[in-house]
Amino acid sequence: MEVILGLDPGRDKFGWAFVAPDGSLLASGIIPSARAEELVGYLLAGCLEGLSSFTRENPGRIALLDPPGIILLGNGTARQGLSGILASRKKDFTLFDEANTTLEARPLYWFLHPPKGLARFLPESLRVPPRPIDDLAAWVLARRFLAQSEKRAGM
Repeated sequence: MEVILGLDPGRDKFGWAFVAPDGSLLASGIIPSARAEELVGYLLAGCLEGLSSFTRENPGRIALLDPPGIILLGNGTARQGLSGILASRKKDFTLFDEANTTLEARPLYWFLHPPKGLARFLPESLRVPPRPIDDLAAWVLARRFLAQSEKRAGM
């Protein structure tokens, strides 16, 4: 299977995540929606050096990424901008259910960045990540896709 690019669209910003076929996060980041047209080209080409200031997780892997083989786009109300950009570049993409991806992304944040000090003792439901996690919501989309693909293959 190929590298997956998950896109979690939002009105003001969108999260992106490159995900390996085993579900591991290769790199992710958040881009302002106003700059989407300019920056989607970097994502599609796998040339993420131009996105280094927008990368949130695994910035060291950026230069090693290949262009995505599968593009997933969250099906929320803000998807029109990104779907239009992808269509104008003649890129195939799959709309995927993004319900509750932000809630599922919270534990992923704490998995990547375990709390320190007294925060360790707070229940996870009371901890709020100190940054937007739209990129991790895009990772959730890809993980869901992979789980669904495995389920179909096992049938």
